[in-house]
Amino acid sequence: MISKVMNEIIIVPTEKDCEIEGYYYIPDYDVLPYENLSPSWYVRARRVFALHLATQGELKGVCTLRSILHYVMPPETLKENTYLLKLGDRLSEPEKLFAKLGYERVFNVREGGTFSIRGEIIDYLGPDGVPVRIELFGNVIEDIRKFNLKTQRSEEGLQNALLLPAREFILKEEHFKSNDEVFLEPIENQFTGKFVNGTILDYGVELYIKDKKSVLEHFTRFERELRKSMEEMGHDDRLRDYKRFGILDYETILSRAKELPTEKALFVVKKVQEEEHIPSEPIISEEELQIGDIVVHKKYGIARFSEIKKVEVNGAQREFLVLNFADAVLYVPIERIDLVEKYVGDEVNVKLDSLKKGTWSRKVEKAKKNIEQLVRELVLIHHARSNIKGLSLPGDAELEEEFAKTFPFVETPDQINAINEVLEDLASEKPMDRLLVGDAGYGKTEVAIRAIFRTIVSGKQAVLLAPTTILAKQHYDNLVARFKPFGINVALLNRFSTKKEREEILEGVKSGKIDLLVGTHSVLRNVKFADLGLVVIDEEQKFGVEQKEKFKKLRVNVNVLSMSATPIPRTLHMALSSLKDLSEIKTPPLGRKEIQVHIGPFDERIVRLAILREIGRGGQVIYVHNRVNSIYGVYERLKELVPEANIVIAHGQQPKSEMKKAIDAFYHKQADVLLCTTIVENGVDVPDANTLIVDDAHRYGLAQLYQLRGRVGRSDKIAFAYFFHARNVNDKVLERLYAIKSYQGPGSGMKIAMKDMEIRGVGAIFGVEQHGFVNDLGLKYYLDLLNETVMEYTGKVQSKIDTELEGIPGSIVIPEFYIYDPFERMRFYRRIASATSEQEIQDIYEELVDRFGKTPESVENLLKYGLLRIILWKKNVAKATISDVGLVVKFKNGSFEEISANYIYNEKDDVYLFFVNIDELIEQSKVVV
Repeated sequence: MISKVMNEIIIVPTEKDCEIEGYYYIPDYDVLPYENLSPSWYVRARRVFALHLATQGELKGVCTLRSILHYVMPPETLKENTYLLKLGDRLSEPEKLFAKLGYERVFNVREGGTFSIRGEIIDYLGPDGVPVRIELFGNVIEDIRKFNLKTQRSEEGLQNALLLPAREFILKEEHFKSNDEVFLEPIENQFTGKFVNGTILDYGVELYIKDKKSVLEHFTRFERELRKSMEEMGHDDRLRDYKRFGILDYETILSRAKELPTEKALFVVKKVQEEEHIPSEPIISEEELQIGDIVVHKKYGIARFSEIKKVEVNGAQREFLVLNFADAVLYVPIERIDLVEKYVGDEVNVKLDSLKKGTWSRKVEKAKKNIEQLVRELVLIHHARSNIKGLSLPGDAELEEEFAKTFPFVETPDQINAINEVLEDLASEKPMDRLLVGDAGYGKTEVAIRAIFRTIVSGKQAVLLAPTTILAKQHYDNLVARFKPFGINVALLNRFSTKKEREEILEGVKSGKIDLLVGTHSVLRNVKFADLGLVVIDEEQKFGVEQKEKFKKLRVNVNVLSMSATPIPRTLHMALSSLKDLSEIKTPPLGRKEIQVHIGPFDERIVRLAILREIGRGGQVIYVHNRVNSIYGVYERLKELVPEANIVIAHGQQPKSEMKKAIDAFYHKQADVLLCTTIVENGVDVPDANTLIVDDAHRYGLAQLYQLRGRVGRSDKIAFAYFFHARNVNDKVLERLYAIKSYQGPGSGMKIAMKDMEIRGVGAIFGVEQHGFVNDLGLKYYLDLLNETVMEYTGKVQSKIDTELEGIPGSIVIPEFYIYDPFERMRFYRRIASATSEQEIQDIYEELVDRFGKTPESVENLLKYGLLRIILWKKNVAKATISDVGLVVKFKNGSFEEISANYIYNEKDDVYLFFVNIDELIEQSKVVV
């Protein structure tokens, strides 16, 4: 029997009122019935876990009225379908069990509500948030482990694991096909009454209501709008279903709710930091190839990847990548996939290379000369800085600790590293020149703020430069709020400044009265500092050539911190880190949720409901319309559509005072909706702005849509981005719009970059003049050459295995029955081919066993082949062929290293025949595979 005394729920007017310390937040669905979307996993997980807590008599919940009106499974059904899995338990037909509980089968479990079965290994992530890996022996649970969603590796052993349903209803047999698939539309995940008829009242919950009048007002207003919209859209069937299966009659619940007693009404309303959320990663990483891709073969050039072909060679299985060049076809053994990579560049205009004419080598030669010139420039700046004694800024440890406490969030590990690196730079006697990169909203600004604070408490001045007036203004407001309690004087200089203000500011900077100057590039004109210690440049790639030249001069003797949201590819990071200091923030702040993206033809009713929903939960809306000549017409229409909302307009052609007033009103929460052009792309950062509406999304490039989407979702609330397009757009445009949906989660900026942002990343460092060379070679190969050149200039040795190995006996394939996902198979082929140490091979082997079970013989052969290449590479071997008696070896550049004591030398071919047992040679490495 569920304890009636222990379970309680407080009903509050809006989602915003749910932030109560000590109470479990039960969210309402974050999608609407006409959107035909399933509620997000975050919502489903919290709702199911709330029911689980109630069955234990441990629920102290808080929610809106609408949140508890949805039908749920009765407590008996939940108990019957809750499992505590223990070592030694039998688990027969796991596919059926997980399907019945509402889990979706995937290859890798990266997000909640999914499960994976690979041989005798089962992974799942349920509403309790613990990623569980179960290893079976037959159908008996032999091992239970917790695993890491990012690395997919096991972390710690568990005695037992909780398995809860993945949604609020359990399907009956008739809903299943024979292969355990389910006939379910996304909308049916909202209309739970079709499958269950339980309510929260069945769980013995004591209901309290806080401000009944306000609760009813908010509920009825939104409910009325919702039903009216569905009627207007002609969704009569859906409206009927919604009334029958969507929610209970609210009177049923209210009749049982008591007014909140005074002692309970005194609880602390406080924003509680949400648990860490690991968003899903796109399934295909930037390295994986798909049939039809344009690829780059490092030795022969640009081709099209047409298929993977299985071939039997001397009775053994091999797999080959088939590449089509302009005049020939090339078969590349898949174990040498490290020679082939996806082409990143201008795919529309790229030409396939000709194997017979040698077009590739000429392009490579030309690019190498350009890269050498670039690297020389960087080396000169690097040396100039090394020989100059900079300003050592030790700061004030006590003050800095006090200041750090004013940051209202929890720093991520990446943020802490970046802050430490920047403060160490400032304390050293070398002038700082550090590039800080990270996705929009990942916390780069806080790193800059700590650097500015250190500079000012060390008695120096600082300047922060932003590419747009809006971004400068926003930085200014933020900095004033943070620095005011510490008596730091901050000034803003931009095109809104009057002549008198400008003169006063210039005088204050010159005399040293102003500690920090914030502004756009106009700051660089006629400003004389009393004692400048730090220059912070936000989004440096957005500045013009003239400004960049000034930045170059600054870099030699002043501390410079540049920030960019354009992702830096890993190879570029490696190359630059020898010549330039780099910090990268890759992890999102705790509690950050994925953005729900809606794509479709423009619909005013959806716009109205989206705005009302956001205002209803105490949030704000950014509405982007990128044509100034018609923006005022949109403003009038929005006022008619949503008379309840306070709307302001901002665009680049407005009088200065008007634009300033609009931005200020929105920033200080005096306006609900900011209607603007793309001036927000690199500006407005308002944590309460959690709905974005773009009414002509078909006019934007993918990178721009990604940047716009980054304007929302900066708090721990679910955010929404509505990308509307014209009714008749071509498939290419739709493909681009839908691509934005698949790019979610950490590093998604890097994934989007594979379309067009990584090339801008190169531009961010070197300028746009590199585009031609990048497109000729593909970004990745261009970066490889850059890396090699930097290594040469800095005298470092590059770890890249270029040993060729032929005549391998036995099959060296990863069979489909072992890893059935083609991308995952290719990923492991690439990792084995690119490994540069015995330890890497050992790690790959251990990961394979952990994730997929015992390795088949052909996979062991493949690992041994990878190991042998590493052993021979370390002995300076250029090429080796396995023969019946040992190895025929050609060394690099006439060098020689003994592989075994018994050998003969063939002078004519300059090769050695070593009489050696291959297995014994591999065993000497002490790697167990």
